[in-house]
Amino acid sequence: MQEKHIQLLAQLLRNIDIEVEDLPYTIKFEDIYQRFITATSSVCDRHEVWASLFHIKHPADIDSPAVAPLHEPDLHRQQPQVRDTQPPIGNQDLHEAPLFSQHPNVIAQQPWRTPQREASDTATEARERLLADIANSRLGNMEQRLGFILQRYPETRDNDTSLAIRYWKYFQSDIIVKCNPLTLDVLFDLHRIDTISRVRRHIQNRLKLFTSLRETHRLREFAQIEFHEYLAAGNSTEPEIRFFLDETGNEGQKTYTGIAGVCVMNWKQYEMHWASLNQWRQNQGWPETIHFVEMGNALQGRATALLDELGHRRSGLLFLGYALPSRGQTHKDLLSLFIQLILDALRYMDKIGCLNEPRSLKIIKEADIGFDNIYLENMEKFLGEQISLEFPGRVVCLPIDAIPKGREVMLECADLIAGGMQRRALMKGHNPKDILAETVFNVTGFDDLRDNGTVFKHY
Repeated sequence: MQEKHIQLLAQLLRNIDIEVEDLPYTIKFEDIYQRFITATSSVCDRHEVWASLFHIKHPADIDSPAVAPLHEPDLHRQQPQVRDTQPPIGNQDLHEAPLFSQHPNVIAQQPWRTPQREASDTATEARERLLADIANSRLGNMEQRLGFILQRYPETRDNDTSLAIRYWKYFQSDIIVKCNPLTLDVLFDLHRIDTISRVRRHIQNRLKLFTSLRETHRLREFAQIEFHEYLAAGNSTEPEIRFFLDETGNEGQKTYTGIAGVCVMNWKQYEMHWASLNQWRQNQGWPETIHFVEMGNALQGRATALLDELGHRRSGLLFLGYALPSRGQTHKDLLSLFIQLILDALRYMDKIGCLNEPRSLKIIKEADIGFDNIYLENMEKFLGEQISLEFPGRVVCLPIDAIPKGREVMLECADLIAGGMQRRALMKGHNPKDILAETVFNVTGFDDLRDNGTVFKHY
């Protein structure tokens, strides 16, 4: 390498604040290499440039055979013969010596090797240097920055995701802020999480700094197994539509029959909200099942509170209500209303684009011995046939569940909706039940023609 090239490398090296041994595979080395190639139009590869940088930094090692100075290649120049100062290796020794043998003569024949240091000494120096950099807030490269985060936030020592998020927020927040709106495409501009993980392993495994506990490793393995089992379970099930329905008006001599309740358009997404509502209901300490017909002054607050909680979680729900005038035996009318309401709800979901993938259909209704013994099987059969004709390959009807109302908080909500729908149609007074009926219509939006979250008809 020419003298002017050496001088240029020496000048570039003066602007670097890390040891020359740590330069390979860093952004700073790439910067030096690109500047050198641009300024000199040289064809040197990265190893030649790094070796020259090493000789500039450690001139005392130039006489060592392992770090002999590099020269420009000359195909016409006869290479001088090198006399071995060590005893020659016999043919047998050469044959048996491994490829990376530590024999002195073999080392002398490997000019790319730098002077060997004890691994423990090198790790100790690197560890002390990193701790000093963190203490002095020298956070110029990824190793220093990750060391700073690992020291300050112990939870990141066992979680690469947490470590990456902290790193991006601390040191690449400008990239995140510029991404507006914030999308996953920002990951193309952020440092890769696998690179962050590799540097973290270097700090923990080689430098023995900020290491994780053995128990954490064990728990991490169990968590990984559970996570994969969860993914497998989630991938094995189709999205599910759930109906929670209750009937009203089939008692006494009332001339009103109706079906009402809620439809969960995607149970996998809504199940978390259902669990939250169910937990809230248990925390209230109300052992009695909520029935609209029993809501007087003393219990009206319970029903209102439950409707209010349902209103907070209405995203992803369809509020349903179908009713018609009837007299005498109403079971056949209920059967027709059940089928018509479910099919119309599915048609509405298809219209707004909710049936864009295969889904299963689950119907949960309040148990009614008289209706269930006679009509439930026929309702399952007719619904299955009709759905397969209108939504082939997109909706599969599962067996209908008829359960007691007190076992399911969504059936309690369906009871309040059905009772409020009937009370609003027949009474319209000012007693507690009429006030509760107004609350039902405010939550469901049955009166609002602009509300896209309802399927409601009253004949």
